[in-house]
Amino acid sequence: MKIRNLPVLLLCCTLLAAVPRTVQGAMPKSGEIKPYRGRPTIHVNGTPMTPDIYALTHATGARWSWEEVPQHNVRNFYDIGFRLFQLDFWLSDIWPKDGSPLDVSLAQKQIRGVLDVAPDACIILRVHTDAPYWWNEANRDQCTEYADGPIQEYYKPGPPHNNEDFSIMRSLRASLASQKWKQEAGEKLVEFCKKLSQTEEGDAVIGMHISGGIYGEWHYWGFVDHDPDTGKAMTAYFRNWLRNKYGTDKKLQQAWNSAQWTLETATVPGVEERTKTQFGQFKDPKAERRVIDYIAAQQEAVVEDIEYFCRLAKESWPRPLITGVFYGYLHMTFNRQSVGGHLLVERILDCPWIDYLAAPQTYYKFSRKLGGSGMPRGIV
Repeated sequence: MKIRNLPVLLLCCTLLAAVPRTVQGAMPKSGEIKPYRGRPTIHVNGTPMTPDIYALTHATGARWSWEEVPQHNVRNFYDIGFRLFQLDFWLSDIWPKDGSPLDVSLAQKQIRGVLDVAPDACIILRVHTDAPYWWNEANRDQCTEYADGPIQEYYKPGPPHNNEDFSIMRSLRASLASQKWKQEAGEKLVEFCKKLSQTEEGDAVIGMHISGGIYGEWHYWGFVDHDPDTGKAMTAYFRNWLRNKYGTDKKLQQAWNSAQWTLETATVPGVEERTKTQFGQFKDPKAERRVIDYIAAQQEAVVEDIEYFCRLAKESWPRPLITGVFYGYLHMTFNRQSVGGHLLVERILDCPWIDYLAAPQTYYKFSRKLGGSGMPRGIV
C-alpha cells in the first residue's frame, strides 16, 4: 500500500519514528497507518505510536499467552513501556467439523492473557487461515500434490508447533489454489471478525497479520525440497489462468511451441521440465513458456489469497484495522523463489487492503552473531 506516495514497509518491527507510546482515548481501539512527520506510522485511536512490538511466537514455546513464561515476558515488556503486542491464532483450532457456528472464546482467552498483565495493550492478531487437518482429509481433491512424489501420510494431528517440519514436506494441505478452501476459510474469517469485534477482548485489537502457507509466511506447501502443486485444484486454476491469458487453443499452442496441449487438457509441468534450463538458471521464454506460465500462475494464486483475506478482514471489522502479511522476501537461505518465493511485490505494495509487509532476519547463524550482517529477508 502507498500512503501519500510513501510505501509502507515494516520489517521485524523496524522503528519508523520516535513518537508517543501512550494511547489516548477509551476502548474500543482502532488501528490505522497514517503519515506522521513524513513517515508511515501506526496510529491507535488517532494517536501515533512507536512501532515497538512484543510478539509471542509458538516457535519458542510461547503459543498461549496465559501460560507462565509468556505472562512473565509480557509483563516485563509492558512495564518498560511497550503497548503493542502480537499473538498467534489459528482458525483451524476453532473451525468445527460439524458446521456449527464458531466459538471465539479461545481467541478471547488468548487476548485476555495479555490484557491481564498489560491492561491497555493494543493487540495485533496473527491469524492463520490454514484448513484443519480433518478438512484436508475430507477434501483430498482440493489438496496440494507434488510432482516429485506422493503425499507423505505419517502426519499426526497436534499443535502446530509440534509439526512445523511437516509444512516443508509433501504434506496433506489444502492447495493455495483451492477455491473451496478459499471460500470456506474466508467465511470463517468473516464470522471470526464479526464475533470477536463485539467482545471486550476484541476491543483491544488494532490489527491482523494474515497468515497462510509454510509457517504462515505465504510460501507454497512443501516448496523447500519438493515441487508443488500438481493437484486437481491447482490444475483447474492453471487452466483458467491460461484461458484468461491466451483465450484460444491456437494461441496457447503457439506460445508453448506444441500442439500437444489445449486449454482443456493443459497440465502442471513435472520435475524434469521445471529443473531444465537453457542457460544457467535462466529459462528461454520461447522454448520453456509452459513452465514460465505455471510459475506465474502459482505466484498469482498465492497473491490472490493474500488480497482476498486481507480485504475480508478489513471489511468485516467494524472499526479501522491494520492488516499486514509476510511477503517480499529476497531469500538468502534458500533459492527456490520460483516455487515458493514472493515475486509479485509491486502488486502487494499497491494493494489497498494491505498496510505493511513483514520479514524475519536470515537464519544463518554466522549472520546473526555480533559483527554479522544481519541480512534481513525483506527488501528495506
